[in-house]
Amino acid sequence: MERRIHQTASGRDDELDDLPEPANLRFLRRMVTLLTATMIVGIAVVAGALVMRIAGEGGRIPMTEIRVGPGYSVQSVDHGAGDRLIIVLEDRQSGDAVVRIYRTDGPAEEYSIVTGE
Repeated sequence: MERRIHQTASGRDDELDDLPEPANLRFLRRMVTLLTATMIVGIAVVAGALVMRIAGEGGRIPMTEIRVGPGYSVQSVDHGAGDRLIIVLEDRQSGDAVVRIYRTDGPAEEYSIVTGE
């Protein structure tokens, strides 16, 4: 005696193919397709932003001039450890000392301090 595990009724598959797709299943299929496309676009945007950020690191314009606003006078300028430029200013109204520290790209001789008077 021969036993079949999977039996199909003849013509049953043809009947199932003719049935319309339920609305909620159609909605779910479209939603999955839309979310897949959104994820692909999102990954492409993140990858592009990362590439532009990495490629943009070397294209900075070096700073050569530091402007001091009106109402301040320069007390001292020093090139600190590493790439730091330290400027001590005096507020003319209150007499308070203001210390500003800038990150530089070269030696202190390449920078000029311009007062806003």
